[in-house]
Amino acid sequence: MDIHNDEVKEFQLKLEGILKEFLEQGSIEVYGNLRIVVTSFNRPSRITFQKGNTIYVCIKARGYPDSVLRYIIAHELAHLVVKKHTWRFWKIVGIIYPEYERGKEELMRIAREELMKKNA
Repeated sequence: MDIHNDEVKEFQLKLEGILKEFLEQGSIEVYGNLRIVVTSFNRPSRITFQKGNTIYVCIKARGYPDSVLRYIIAHELAHLVVKKHTWRFWKIVGIIYPEYERGKEELMRIAREELMKKNA
């Protein structure tokens, strides 16, 4: 995959815009500096993870629809509060991004399609 710096920067700015929007709506408060890092890690089952106050998003997600990117950011923000996927976790995701189920379903569809292509 040939990715140019401009594409990475543009994607990072898009993700930072989503993050800023969520933080400004006031439904979650983050202590310390929160940052997003676009990376090229190659783990088939993961496109994102959070460690400390950093959210890492794989560059392959740059073509995903906005609903999926918003879901990804809301999901990782919720992990700052609750580490496991408990009912509390999903409640927080819903507070941050009320339409998260649409993004989650779309991400699952994309993952199935990628798996089918890989296995074809």
